Amino acid sequence: MPARRIEPNGHVSPPPAPHYNLPGDWPTVHGVRGVRAELGSQGPRRWSTEEVDPRRALAYWVDTVCDRFLELEIDTPLGDRFRARLEQADLGPTTVNLVCAESQRVQRTRAKIAHSRYPVFFLLQLRAGRIRLRQLGREAHLHAGESVLIDGTEPYQLVCPEATSSLALRLPEPWLKRWIPYPERFGARVFAGGGWSSALNAALSSLEVDALEQLVLPHGVVAEQIAVLLALAADAIAPARIRRTLYEELLCTLRDRLHEPDLAPLDVAGQHHISKRSLHYAFAHAGTTFNGQLMRLRLERARDLLRDPRFAGLPISEIAARCGFADPSHFARRFRGQFAEAPLQARRSAALSQHRAPSQH
Repeated sequence: MPARRIEPNGHVSPPPAPHYNLPGDWPTVHGVRGVRAELGSQGPRRWSTEEVDPRRALAYWVDTVCDRFLELEIDTPLGDRFRARLEQADLGPTTVNLVCAESQRVQRTRAKIAHSRYPVFFLLQLRAGRIRLRQLGREAHLHAGESVLIDGTEPYQLVCPEATSSLALRLPEPWLKRWIPYPERFGARVFAGGGWSSALNAALSSLEVDALEQLVLPHGVVAEQIAVLLALAADAIAPARIRRTLYEELLCTLRDRLHEPDLAPLDVAGQHHISKRSLHYAFAHAGTTFNGQLMRLRLERARDLLRDPRFAGLPISEIAARCGFADPSHFARRFRGQFAEAPLQARRSAALSQHRAPSQH
């Protein structure tokens, strides 16, 4: 069904909304009709059909979802009684979406996929209600507390026979492939029960849009931890074990040992029982070099530490040492060349951003 542009009658910034589980719990925003409530780009953003004329609710919801979430076709058996709400906030390179809606039928078609600019996956956890998902010839029945990986590059159909509340974590495909080389193999597979699936679902259930700014760790780190849990859970349910390439194994070793200032190709080659020549060939085949990747990983780790408020009292020379740099001045030159700012400037910018973030709530 084509999405029609339905513009609200005004725009205000609401106070933080109380917690809710199902559509019946939704509050009114300032008592104003036709409102699309949206906070700053780094804080929560909110859209609700509650503030739109009931006759326009479904069209408004389709328009909102296609614009802010994913290009989809949506229908409902409820007509004018349909209500839905979307809350959204950034979590590092990912986006957290809390979706609450009455009964609806959602489709991702080839036509909608053709309109999408970037390949994405969604890790969806159902918090209330029931969902039936069909994709890639598989059918998954999701119950509260369970999660499923949805491939946004392939068609799918999602049926919600009753009101649902769910969290959908938007995962850029290139970023996700750092942990799962072939995420498309896990589309429409349910993560439920014990083991790593239990750990993954526990982490997802802890995510709340309004509480992300209170996380003690940087958002990018939290997103990476969820990706790691997803990789472990996926490996546990995989029909056949997917081996990482030699290059991927070598990169993991560089991440683990980047703090060693004298780390050399021969050291890493010996750990993997390969020749130094084979090591250099693996990097060359990937279009890069051993030294280039080691420097990139060290600088990225240093930037993460400089942005982390828990390490605000750590001298920059110590940050450099923990990332494998024996000479602080060499570290400063490399950091400036990579990120176009000095390490101290990066730390101050991150502190200023963290200081401003609470004022957006």
